[in-house]
Amino acid sequence: MAIIFNDTQKAAIVSLLIEMINADQEVHPSECAVFDAICIQYGINDEIYNLGRALNSMVAIDIMKRMTDVQKIATAQLLTRVIDADAKDDDKEIQLLNVICKITGVDALIAAQDSDK
Repeated sequence: MAIIFNDTQKAAIVSLLIEMINADQEVHPSECAVFDAICIQYGINDEIYNLGRALNSMVAIDIMKRMTDVQKIATAQLLTRVIDADAKDDDKEIQLLNVICKITGVDALIAAQDSDK
């Protein structure tokens, strides 16, 4: 089942993905390819992209906090796709993901899912 996001949520995702791509101060072509694939997958057009680029990352996190649990987890998975794209683990990327997951409650959602198994 595809996860549906509204345009504001898509803009927040764009903002967070760009933040993740830039976290290690090194933009890798594979990260850009994953970003482009995500934009196509979720129908992110130029208008939403530009809104996301202009969006403050703290505002983007606040928008993510108001997403449904399923949307939050899906967004965290998209961020993980960008982290994995360049095939190297970077501490700054992992730290950023951890901060986003803690602030938005994704860490608690994942912990709850794990305890249900």
